[in-house]
Amino acid sequence: MKLWKPRLALNLVLACFLSAPLALAQQTSTEDLKKDIEALKEGQKAIQKDLEEIKTLIKSRPAGPPPPLQNVVLDLGKNPFKGERTAKLTLVEFSDYQ
Repeated sequence: MKLWKPRLALNLVLACFLSAPLALAQQTSTEDLKKDIEALKEGQKAIQKDLEEIKTLIKSRPAGPPPPLQNVVLDLGKNPFKGERTAKLTLVEFSDYQ
């Protein structure tokens, strides 16, 4: 019965020694996380700066007139088709079944 007090004291001392490295490890990992967060923030600021530069370049570029519309005559030859041959609009589908 007299042995429980020394065992308890020994267990408390062991617990203190074992928990100290864990506390230090958490502090260093927290500092590493803070450094990583700061690096991410700097990277995000650089990306935002690049994005703003791109936006200003796009806005400063003069918008040219749209290309003129062209009437294209496409001869389908004897290929199969649906509809009238004299239609004003023809949709042509190209596909490859290989």
